[in-house]
Order: sequence, then structure tokens, then C-alpha cells
Amino acid sequence: MSLAPGTRLDSYEILGPIGAGGMGEVYRARHLKLGRDVAIKVLPTDVAADRVRLARFEREARTASALNDRNIVTIHDISDHGGMTWIAMELVEGRTLAELIADGPLPVDRILDIATQVAEGIAAAHAAGIVHRDIKPANVMVTADGLVKILDFGLAKPLSLPEGASLVAPELTATREGEIVGTPHYMSPEQLTGADVDHRSDQFAIGVVLYEMAAGKPPFDGASLGAVLGAILARAPQPLGDLRPDVPSDLQRIVHRCVEKDPAKRFPSSTDLRAALARCARRRARAAFVRRPVVAGPIAATLLALLAAGTVWVRGADRRWAENHARDEIGALIEDGALFEAYRTGLRAQRHLGNDPELQRLVERISFATSVNTEPQGAEVFVKGYDTPEADWHRVGVTPLSMRVPYAGMRWRITKEGYEPYEAAPFSAASMGQLRQGLVLDPTGSLPEGTVRIPGGPVAGSSSMVNKLEQTGAPPVVRTFFLDRHEVTKREYLEFVEAGGYGDPASWPSPLERSGAVVSWGQAMRGLVDVTGRPGPAGWELGRYPEGEDDYPVGGISWFEAAAYCAWRGRSLPTIYHWSLAVGQHQLSALLVMSNTSGDGPAPVGSFDGLAGFGNEDMAGNVREWVWNASGELRYLLGGAWNEAGYVFLHPFAVDPWQRGPTNGVRCAVYPEPPAERLLAPVAPRREYPLPEPMDEQAFELVRGMYAYDRGSLDARVERVNDTLPGWRRETVSMRTAYGEERMEVHLHIPRDVEPPYQSVIWFPGGDVYGLRSSDQLSSAFLVDFLPRAGRVLVQPVYYGMYERFEQLRWDSPAYLRDVVIRWAQDLGRVIDYLETRPDFDSERIGFYGFSNGASFAPIFTAIEPRIATAILLGAGLLPVPFRPEAHPATFAPRSRTPTLMVNGHDDFMLPYDLSQRALLDMLGAPDSAKRLARLEGGHIPSDRRDVMREVLDWLDQQLGPVVRRTASPTD
Repeated sequence: MSLAPGTRLDSYEILGPIGAGGMGEVYRARHLKLGRDVAIKVLPTDVAADRVRLARFEREARTASALNDRNIVTIHDISDHGGMTWIAMELVEGRTLAELIADGPLPVDRILDIATQVAEGIAAAHAAGIVHRDIKPANVMVTADGLVKILDFGLAKPLSLPEGASLVAPELTATREGEIVGTPHYMSPEQLTGADVDHRSDQFAIGVVLYEMAAGKPPFDGASLGAVLGAILARAPQPLGDLRPDVPSDLQRIVHRCVEKDPAKRFPSSTDLRAALARCARRRARAAFVRRPVVAGPIAATLLALLAAGTVWVRGADRRWAENHARDEIGALIEDGALFEAYRTGLRAQRHLGNDPELQRLVERISFATSVNTEPQGAEVFVKGYDTPEADWHRVGVTPLSMRVPYAGMRWRITKEGYEPYEAAPFSAASMGQLRQGLVLDPTGSLPEGTVRIPGGPVAGSSSMVNKLEQTGAPPVVRTFFLDRHEVTKREYLEFVEAGGYGDPASWPSPLERSGAVVSWGQAMRGLVDVTGRPGPAGWELGRYPEGEDDYPVGGISWFEAAAYCAWRGRSLPTIYHWSLAVGQHQLSALLVMSNTSGDGPAPVGSFDGLAGFGNEDMAGNVREWVWNASGELRYLLGGAWNEAGYVFLHPFAVDPWQRGPTNGVRCAVYPEPPAERLLAPVAPRREYPLPEPMDEQAFELVRGMYAYDRGSLDARVERVNDTLPGWRRETVSMRTAYGEERMEVHLHIPRDVEPPYQSVIWFPGGDVYGLRSSDQLSSAFLVDFLPRAGRVLVQPVYYGMYERFEQLRWDSPAYLRDVVIRWAQDLGRVIDYLETRPDFDSERIGFYGFSNGASFAPIFTAIEPRIATAILLGAGLLPVPFRPEAHPATFAPRSRTPTLMVNGHDDFMLPYDLSQRALLDMLGAPDSAKRLARLEGGHIPSDRRDVMREVLDWLDQQLGPVVRRTASPTD
């Protein structure tokens, strides 16, 4: 029965038909009270009488409504009306992927974009315990602006869930034994045979869809249904590269891995699939940028090097470029997320424009100030983008020098005649700190062979490797040491074998123990042999490795063999602390993109471009590396391997020290001074971060009272107005604080083309703010300054201890830190007090946006400040810091009812997913429908700024409503 326009279904009015299918008819409708257009799917009466089809229809509504992800269609309602069952869902206007493929194979970039979004949505479903089971082009909608929505969860079933948990009514989830469910071309072999299915079955379907997008036809086809099913079960697809030579080899590998017959050979998780697709897209984008031609018109020499001193420039043309085109180029590069290229272009333009205010503002958006020193001084400093290792080096000066560094990975090269060159990619407190304090240059030939220098210092809590270990007391301190640049190669290890290393107990740990019992030398050596019974790593034959693998990393060795080899060389196994400090990158994930993870096998050492913070290579992936420390009877392996997901890179795995898996390798350390006993001691993996004891409401009210303040006179004054900024004006207001006689300034970035009353978002910066002394420069500007352009007022308070109010924070003093947090909360309250006095601001639509430290402390603010309508936490998580209970975010998080979006990097090494990110999300007191964790590609700072913008703006639109743009008049 068709529904005529004007038909009423409860609160909805039918506007007209959209389409029809086997599971019902779909109509466009409008919610009469909200004025919102939706899609109504109606199950016809005759179909509703079929219990199985009715169950599937209801399952679709129940399952999809349990999910909250931008790539999954939103279900608003399910109801019965006049004998009809119907679902009201988000209206997605666009074309199905099936319609797009019908036009012909898709361009590679579009394939990657669509596939990444599909994988993102399916990963969210899997995280919620749901497998889709019917992924196909007809169930994927693509909007005009490229947003992907996954439809039809009618065949979904739950994965294994905790006892008592259920997202779908049990009577709707059962599949009759041997029943085949799905669409044949896209069904996995396990679905066809009626075997158990899990998330890997959805991966198979995604792989088929990927193949079809590229080739224009599915990988498994035939003249009959039987032929199709036979192809899926028994035939390998034609290599995708034969049909589309322009498809990158890494994308081809992803597709063929997804459609493996054996589920165990597919990706470990849909999150890993999504990460692999994103890495492929980033590599393609980098390659395209490097190939971009120099455009003669604007002389757009984005790819020209910063030439060394004395090089002759075509000064007139370059000056004209700087004056007329450089600013636009830099702005476009920032929008594209190419922060290093924007930074480099800015440096080039500054050679001609000097301290041009607009140019300076653009560069400051994406960089922070630092200094570079060396011992001895007078060294030349060169840089290049981390993502473009093949690019030329760019000379930036001679030490000592002051410079700006972009919020992007860079490779550094520092040279001085007579000294070993330094080549590394620092981006951590320790690795950047050595550049500020003075990089020690080693005289030529003085370094232990094949090593790099790792300067000593505390292994701070920012390293998630240490975060994941049970620790007491102050952070452990490591003295300067040297670490092998590469993993030990097979050629190097063969020297140990041929020197009789397996016959001389002098280098081996003593005693040799297994399961707490001492093992004799002869008994141990009988187990440490190759496949032919000769001494050597597992997998070798006749005491040797296959020809041509000299430079491959050695694998198949136990902890005892690794320790013996290092001792034979006069070196040591690094401790877990030394190895973790040597990473030198904890905020960016570019190292993973350039490393051998989620691959097909090991690679010669140094053949990937994953450069660590002090110059070591292959710290991530290739083979795991044994370190000294024990955990009970186990020993740790670090760094992950070629066949593992990137996120295990900084995850400490403790395994049987006699294990000789093919991924077990080693690199060695040289200690000028023996490590402290604490560093060598056994250490247990952390199961959770320490949390304060729960507080009852009476106790919490006393704590809340510590944050209260008297709302005395603000004595607010407009100090200055800058009306020259593009798209918005900046008002600087000063007001009294809630404590003492201090005043604070607040900067309001007000868009010009929006009708008041304004929505506003209050910013709380991350730790980089403490390197700035003027709030004229907005901390981490590229992560927040899109808000005024998107129509909302960006509110930038100068909180206690920041910018002009700088004070060196004492993170090791819990009582002092409590007092600082209280002042921050009071500063935030005073800002809201002020916004409420402004008739041009909407006091009901005030949001909070915090980054890093500002995000991790946010639950305190949202729990005590009911005037915050919604919160966005970028790079938030529980921290392993001994906060006092009255200033611990975990005390407040359960009492925060504010709708909250968390945005985190998938490979955030500072805030591990299980221990930190997910733990905080689960703790927040907002209902599940009002909180969400969006995991993006990248580390503590997500890789693509546009992903952050999309998540932030979508959330604000959802929670605060859209902004109202001013209609231009003819005289404007």
C-alpha cells in the first residue's frame, strides 16, 4: 500500500516517495514539531505478517539506534501505525555506491576516501559489539559533499559481549543452523558455509566493495549463483593491478588481504583496516605533493628548497611572489593539513617580507618558538618534512639560533666538521629538550659502532610505555647511553653463531631458568637450535639463513639468546625505560606511517623511513625487540612487528623468555655507566590508572565548595579591538578575577557574517601554551581558529599561569596543582559570567573546547559549571598523575552530565586507548547517547586537521544547533 503525500504517521507527515525495495517502501517525511525532514521506511502489511522479515526490520531499527557514528545512518524512531510498522531515520541525500559504480570505476583518491569512511563506521559498529553481515554498494550512501553513511542493519548480529550485555533483543539475533544470510557476491566463505561469523566477515565484504569500486566489477562473479558461490569458496580473484595498474600497490595488498579465504589472514580488526587505508591515502597525498609542478604564473615554488647562504635568487620574481601570492599559498596549505609545507613556504616568504604582520600571524598559527644549541656551537642546522624523506634538506641557520618549529613532524640534520652528523626526528619533551639545552656532538669516530647517542634524563609520564607499567615514586632517571641505530641483522648475528657463541657460557645470563627451575647448560642449548638441529635461531637451516638476507633483522631468538648476543658484543639489552626514552616521539604518529607494520614480512633494516626522535630506525615494526626487564617469569618485547597493528608499537608485551617466534629480534645498548637497580628490576604491566576513592554526595559537595566564588563586580572593560582580521574581529576584554586583586584578559574572536545572539566556544589550550608569553599568539591556533570562520565566537581566556600571566607549574606538587586547577575553574566561571552580561551572546549556547591538558581537566569544569551546554575534548584521557582527590578529573567525571565529544588519535602514545581514552569516556556521567569517542588517524595531535574540524563542527551543530548567517544586503 503506497502512502500519499499528506498522510500522517504519528508526528510525521509524508511528503513523497523516495524508493522501494524488498524490505519496504521509503518516503520523505517531515517531523511536524521540529520541522526536520526524515526518511520513513514502511514495512508493508503483508510483509509484516512474515515473522522473519518483521524481525529483520525491527532488528535494523534496534541495532542502528544503538550506534552513534557519523558514518552510520541515525535512527530516530520505530512505531506501528494502522497495521504498518515503520522506522523514522536520518534523511541522507545523495547516491548509493552502487549507483556511483554503475557510472564506471572510481578514481583512486575517491576509493580511498569512501573506503576509509566505510571502515570507520564498521569499526564503530564492531566496537559496540555488532557485525553488519550485509555490506554491499547498495547499502552505502554517499552525499554530495562526500560523507558516507552505512545503511540497513537488518542482518546485523552481536559479537561476543560481556555477560548480561545486549544491544539487540535475543529473539531477533538467532540465525538458524546452516542458514546463509547476506548478498551472495559480498558474502565471506564462512557465511556461505554457515560457520560462525565475526568482524572479519565484514572485512571480506569491504574488500569486495573496494575491488568493485576500482575494477567496476566484483572479484567473484559467474553466470549463475552456483558459479558465484564457487568462486568465493575456491577461486582467487584476478589481481587488481591487472585491471587497474594505477591502483597503488599498498591498496592492492589491502584489498587482497581483506578477501582472503581464511579469516585469520585478514586484518586483526576493522580499526586496523581503517588505519591501513588512511596510511595509504596519506602516502598517496605526500607523493602527489612532491610531484606537484612549480607553477610559473604565481612562481609558486612551494617545493623549492630554502637555499643555502650565498645562493643567487631571482630576487625580483621571488619578491613579487612573496608580496602577491605567498600568503594565499600558505593559507591553502594549512587548510590542506600540509603544515610543514606551509611552514617552509612561510620561512621563504619571510626572507623578502621580514616581519610582515599577516605573514607572521599565518606562521604563528602552526608553529611554536624554540631554540637550538649544540656543544660545541657553530653547527649548521637543516630540516625537511617528516613525510617527505626524499626531499632536499633546507638550511635554517647556525647554532645557537632561535627559530619556530611547526606542529608537524620534521627531520633534522645538524652537522659540524670533525663531528658525527646528527640526523633524527625529535618530537617529545626529551628529544626536543636536548636541542634547547645543547645537543652534544660526538667527534668523528668516537661513537660506539652503529649507535646513536641518547641523552639522559627522567623518563617522564608522557611516554605511554611507562604509563602502562606499575610505577611508584618519581619518574625513573636514565643516564646518557648509546643504542644501536638498527635492529641486529642476520649477518651480525651469524658472527656470534660462527664465533661459537652457543658453546661458550661466558656471555649467557646465569642461571638459566625455566618456570622457576634452573636449566642445565646442555639442556638449554639442545632447545636453542635451528630446523636442522644446529645452533642458531629458529627457522635457519644448517646454522645459516637464506641467501640474500644479510641485512634483514634477525628473528626467531629467545630472550636468553638476545642477552647473550649483546653481552658477546660487549653491550647490553636495553631496559624498558632506555628503549622507551629512545623513541623520542610520543605526540605524532608519522613514525608508524613510515614503518613496517601491518605488512607481509620483515624488511632489510633501514629500508623504511621510520626515523625516531634521536636517530634510531625501525623502532616501530619490522621485528619486536627483547629488553632486559622481567614481569614475573616473563620478559618484555617492545616495538611491534611487521605483522602487527601499529598501535602495539608502544605496548609492553611480556612473554615466555624461551619463546623463539619469527618476530622476536633485538637491538643492543651501550651503557657508559651501569644503570640504576630500579631500572633493571622486574616491573608489572599496569591494569588501570590509580584512581581516587569514590566520594559520596555529601563529601563531593564540600569539594565543590572549594571551587565556588563570590560573583562580585566584573569591572569589565574593552581594552582594544582588532577589526582587520579576515572574517572576524577580535575584541580584548579585561575583568576582575575571582581571587585577589588580579585582572585577566579574554579575547573574543567574533565572526562578521553571523546574526547575534552568538553561539560561543571557550578554548582551553594544551601544554604548548607555557612556551608563549603573549596571548596575541593563539596556542595551537590551527586546531581552533576555524571556529570563527564557521560562525561561532572563539573565546580565548588568559587563564592563571598562561601567556602574560605565566607561572612555572609544579606538576610534582599535588597541593599546588589543586590550587591552580581551582583558579582555572574560577577563571572559566568569570568568563561565563561576562558572556551572560552581553545581549549579543546566547547564554544558553556556550560550549567548551579543550586540548590535551585542557581536555583532560575538562570533567572538573563541566561537573561544577552547569552553564556549559556541550564540551569537546581533543586529546583527552585519564592521566597517571598523583592528583589530590579534590582536583582529580576522575572524582568529577561521573558527575559531569554535559554532552561530550572526545576526539583522540588512534595511535596516541601519550594516552593509551584502554587505560586512558576509553576509561575516561566510560567514566563520564553523560548518558551514552550524549557522549562519543571519535578516534582519528594520527597520534596525540591527529594527522589531518580537517578530520578534527569535521568532528568538532558536526558535534556543535548537533548540540547547539546551526548558526544563522547574516544575509548580505545590496550595500554590503
